[in-house]
Amino acid sequence: MAADPKQSETLRQIQAAFEASQAQLAELRQQVEKHSSLAKAKAQGDLIQREKERVFRELGEAVFKLAQKGRLELPASFAPLLKAIEQVHHKAEAQAREITDLLMEGEETAQRMKQKNAGPPNSGVAPRAKKL
Repeated sequence: MAADPKQSETLRQIQAAFEASQAQLAELRQQVEKHSSLAKAKAQGDLIQREKERVFRELGEAVFKLAQKGRLELPASFAPLLKAIEQVHHKAEAQAREITDLLMEGEETAQRMKQKNAGPPNSGVAPRAKKL
């Protein structure tokens, strides 16, 4: 029995479309793997950068503490930086005091409201009935 030429052509077209799809899928897979590798490398770079910043911050704090105690003398060119750090430190202390004051004020207000809402102490005796 001879194969139908239309059916053979259709099968060839389906086979060609299937092979093209497989090629596209392989290309997409390569691109996804490449982007995945790039994302992993960027994430690793970000972690390293954060670690570097943390270490620099710790070094700076240690140097600042030693300079404050007089155990380390820094060049005069560091004076503006030391002054800026001290100013920021004073601002942070003032902010902390302000927050503490606000919290205390809120607590005092809450206590006053509690006392006001509590009303007179309960005597344990039922109030008289009002006449209508």
